[in-house]
Amino acid sequence: MKIAPDSGKNLLANSFVSFKEISNEAELTAPKENYFTLLFVEKATGVLTIELKDYQVGPRQVHILIPGKPYHWKLDAPVKGYRLTISKDMLQMFPPFFQFIFSQYDQPPVLDLDMPTFKKVLVECLAIKEELSAANISLELVNARCLLITLIISLWKSGECGDMLMGSAYSIAHAFKTLVDENFRKHKTVSFYAARLCITPNYLGIICRKSFNKSALEIIQERVLHEAKQLLHSTRKSIKEIAFDIGFPKLTYFSYFFKSKTSLTPVAYRKLFERSVKLSVEK
Repeated sequence: MKIAPDSGKNLLANSFVSFKEISNEAELTAPKENYFTLLFVEKATGVLTIELKDYQVGPRQVHILIPGKPYHWKLDAPVKGYRLTISKDMLQMFPPFFQFIFSQYDQPPVLDLDMPTFKKVLVECLAIKEELSAANISLELVNARCLLITLIISLWKSGECGDMLMGSAYSIAHAFKTLVDENFRKHKTVSFYAARLCITPNYLGIICRKSFNKSALEIIQERVLHEAKQLLHSTRKSIKEIAFDIGFPKLTYFSYFFKSKTSLTPVAYRKLFERSVKLSVEK
């Protein structure tokens, strides 16, 4: 399918995916709502801070940035990279295997690729750039190249981490995480998800250990904790409102859960995050 210049579909292509070359720290903005970003770092050194955790920035990295999280870079010049932004609507058209690296939680946000893998990814990125700047844009070709990039990264992760990303076990694992995303506010027990998947809680636990090296309960609780952190640093809701939003019947239950996972109370976490942001801005 070829799209005529200046047509509505041409604008639609830009709303689904965009590409930008990065040459300075100021261009490293966080993703907008409903957009995900793959940031490919060709040249840079420094630190990326996500939710008070620091990651070293270096060449041949891919940063998987998801909406709703705070990203703070402190980089030394020179900076050279590429930013590929993909809309949530476009990602939902990807098969489950290709969506995996964009999981909202429980995924390493910074990957250190080997040189052959990084070069393969850059070739596809630059081809997407060329296609998006053409007079006639082929959405199918752009979509295919985005799929190929995510496949290259996913296969690299499979070899690097030894994960079983294919087969029935992976399908169940992905379905479990999707169910958790949809139901974690109301349902926090392993038995609920096992029943929905028509398997036993024990078998679900085995699959989670094999696929993620974590128990099913840990994955549920990490999703709850991720949402709590996001609400604490991105909204001005009271702690009590946040507790109710994510399904805790009492504030004390939420405070105990949050402190057991972070060693901080929700109030202390919010204050520490705000102080960290203030110091970052002042620098």
